[in-house]
Amino acid sequence: MSSNEDQETNGTAFMNAEWSHKVIAIISAMLVVIITIGSVYLFFDQRSFAREPMTPFTQANKVILPNYYKENMVFQQGKTITIQGKTSPNGTLTATLQSKTEQSSQTSSADDKGRFEIALPAPPAQLKAYTFTISSGNKVLRQIKHAYVGNVFLAAGQSNMEVNYYDYYNTESEERANLGNAADVTDLPAPINDTHVYFLVTDHQSSEQTQDNLPLREYNSDSWLPANTVNADYLGYLPQYFAEQLRSNSPKIPIGIIQTAWGGTEIARHMAGGDIYNNHVAPLKMFNIAGILWYQGEQDGMSDDMALAYQYNFSTLIQQYRKLFDNSQLPFLYVQLARFPGNDDWAKVRQAQFVVATNVDGKDGTAMTVSLDTDKGTNGIIHPLGKEILAQRMASQWKAINNNRTVPSGPLAQKAVSRHRGQVAEITFREDTANGLNVRRPNYSKNATSKNLSRATDESLTGFEVAGSDSVYHSAEAVIQDDTISVFSDAVDDIRQVRYLWSANPECDTLLYNSYHLPASPFTLSVLNDES
Repeated sequence: MSSNEDQETNGTAFMNAEWSHKVIAIISAMLVVIITIGSVYLFFDQRSFAREPMTPFTQANKVILPNYYKENMVFQQGKTITIQGKTSPNGTLTATLQSKTEQSSQTSSADDKGRFEIALPAPPAQLKAYTFTISSGNKVLRQIKHAYVGNVFLAAGQSNMEVNYYDYYNTESEERANLGNAADVTDLPAPINDTHVYFLVTDHQSSEQTQDNLPLREYNSDSWLPANTVNADYLGYLPQYFAEQLRSNSPKIPIGIIQTAWGGTEIARHMAGGDIYNNHVAPLKMFNIAGILWYQGEQDGMSDDMALAYQYNFSTLIQQYRKLFDNSQLPFLYVQLARFPGNDDWAKVRQAQFVVATNVDGKDGTAMTVSLDTDKGTNGIIHPLGKEILAQRMASQWKAINNNRTVPSGPLAQKAVSRHRGQVAEITFREDTANGLNVRRPNYSKNATSKNLSRATDESLTGFEVAGSDSVYHSAEAVIQDDTISVFSDAVDDIRQVRYLWSANPECDTLLYNSYHLPASPFTLSVLNDES
């Protein structure tokens, strides 16, 4: 072998050796990095497990849910879906809402008595159905093939919330009992036809003990019903038209209605511990909703004792319902009593409803709808017409609350102060309700709608009365001065009390409105002696 060949061979061997050393060094460095990262990972992973030990999987073989978990049910959008029920002791459950484009899933374990709670993030609202599944491992324990995410409302109270075609006007005898000579079925609003409004209706069954299930009507035994032409007659006029208003504004969001109203019932039965509350409201604990619709008080207006207790009871009920649904700002929309022949107890309930409305600032989610101008002249019957008008007003209030806007309300009197040595009472109103005070003439004809319900007039404002120290009331003149009203009467030199439309069945040619074209609530106020 030549010397050149020897040098070439030695050079190649040297280069191979040098390359081998470099490869070994690189591999060694990589191993150090891998080991270091692995050690750090294991360190933090072990700390994580030390803080939150993994719950072992336990196969569950059954699941029991509240009976309102049915086909076509609606879950509240934008809120965690809290699912409560019973299963096998310590059983591991997974709840899933899934459609072709969206999915939400969460796993939890029951306690040793089988009670469980799953907090499932709500997927987006949509018209297309989700499939709701509860499984344990690979075993499906319960499945609802058509479940929806939208806005859900509780429709509660008495018969003016409950009144529908099926229960109140379906036969000639029912029609006469509920309409008398004031109207006939052709004057009733046509039911809605919307397959994206789903509802449940409770039966007239109560319980002395708190229950987990609702006493559902037979037609809701299998599912929430869509409010189409076949089924809408089962749903109250007010809640179905409320749903229609929201659907017209947001057509891609389904609506769910849980109607628990029960005619002829006093408020105490609807409060926590009451026999209606126990099985109509308590079973809904932690089931998130978008708001409460309330129309009640007629029964309490039949007795002086119940009427005087109404303000306390009503304020307490609102707090109780918000606590049950774990939402201190839950929208609570209610209707003030309509006109109806009766005594002062009816007016006292209206006053209680007025005080509840004035005790909030318009920003806590509580809103009252005045109904004095909505009955289309049927104020002689306990279930007057005009529910679609009330629904429109309540829907406008809910939309304002939901969008953090000022809630539309009629003028709410706040204070009456003595002026001109007691000869005049100056009435001020809650600030957000005092803009554009004006006099309007209500339309009490059968063809009244939200658009033609009242018209401007140059006539005087009527319905005010004042009293002196003798507590004898006299008719009074009232003059609008910007955002206040001055009230006076030649019959009273020193005004101590002022009231407006203080009657169970006020008959007035003109009413006080504001810039929302909403009427003022009836009220009575003591006059403060404050010339300053």
